[in-house]
Amino acid sequence: MTGETPASAPVRVVRLLRVREGREADFVESYHGVLERAVRSPGHLREQLCRSVDDPGQWLLTSEWASLDAVKRWRADPDHATLVGPMNACLHDDRWTGVFEIMPEGARKPRRS
Repeated sequence: MTGETPASAPVRVVRLLRVREGREADFVESYHGVLERAVRSPGHLREQLCRSVDDPGQWLLTSEWASLDAVKRWRADPDHATLVGPMNACLHDDRWTGVFEIMPEGARKPRRS
């Protein structure tokens, strides 16, 4: 592999977010609206929302998809920007998103030196 995730490999999208103080309830409500639509999107497998114990303003959102193509279709959906708009309005700009290939269970373990 050349370092690129195959379009058909399962992936996990990880978002590290900072919710504006006082907007937590709005964020969670709007997240559930996005989730209702995401679960109907082809290739969406599961999702989890977590709040930091040490820093309650920091949240972690993860979603698992059957493929990178499924994520791209979800993001390219004409309604996507409108749908996530209310959720993003609750966030500070310092957010991070990464997409990770999920390694197969039998993936070779790295050698110890």
